[in-house]
Amino acid sequence: MKISALTLAFALVSPAALAANQEWDYQLSGVSPASGTQRPTSGKNIAELNQSKDGSYEFRIRGNTAPSCYKSFRTAQVEKADGTLIITPEPLFGSCERIRLVVKVDGSGGVQQQLIGKKPNQSWQDEEVQGYGLTAR
Repeated sequence: MKISALTLAFALVSPAALAANQEWDYQLSGVSPASGTQRPTSGKNIAELNQSKDGSYEFRIRGNTAPSCYKSFRTAQVEKADGTLIITPEPLFGSCERIRLVVKVDGSGGVQQQLIGKKPNQSWQDEEVQGYGLTAR
């Protein structure tokens, strides 16, 4: 039996890897817990998570008003816990505020958290915003 290269390529990609490429609606507004500054409403953007064949993840936020610190694909840590997906991306610049998204796996929404404080007393805090959306696309 002959197996074409294309058939073999599809067989080598796991269903989990295909399912890991996800997108959510993303909006940003409210006060930054780290700096205390008011952010302008960002409009509609898309948060995008991709899983590579090696199992690593990349994350970005794309759109006309996406935050510059997360506009390009960067490495992200991803955890699943209690019906949520926790996405912690590396920022593009060292001066960027550190964020993570806590998204419901059913696609019904989520929150953005921000890393506050100084080492060793840093903690993640929910951001007080008018809503991120974070609903599955």
